[in-house]
Amino acid sequence: MIEEKESSIKYFDLKGLEELHAILAERFKEDGEPIPPFSMANEHNIDALIKLPQSNFFGAEQYASLESKAAIIFFTVNKKHIFPNANKRFSVLCLSVFLEANGKELSVSADELTKKALWLAQTTHAHNFDDVKQELEEWIRSNIKDLEK
Repeated sequence: MIEEKESSIKYFDLKGLEELHAILAERFKEDGEPIPPFSMANEHNIDALIKLPQSNFFGAEQYASLESKAAIIFFTVNKKHIFPNANKRFSVLCLSVFLEANGKELSVSADELTKKALWLAQTTHAHNFDDVKQELEEWIRSNIKDLEK
């Protein structure tokens, strides 16, 4: 018999997302490209951001690995346009914070992370979702490392 244990993965909740948004808004307040208030967020897509990484399909985790959970978080923020503006920046922040909360980080430069966010934003409906998700998972998997303490 296999003992089912509670997952040790830490996930976002609404309060945490609001706090991250406030950090991002403060950081870019003076840059001439204001971050819209959290109240302008698409509630359905915020809900998806919270629930998708934890979702199950017929009793099996839909996103079983930390990398696949990180990929769907990055994808959801970037592509679902949760906010009228700043989705790429928020996707980078969410990806980084999710990994850090789970003891990991990406070993890539800020420039490479920005390029990946821009690449993702430029994917279209012509791109197969599974292919894009797999590309993100592989990129994360090949660049993830334990968080330096």
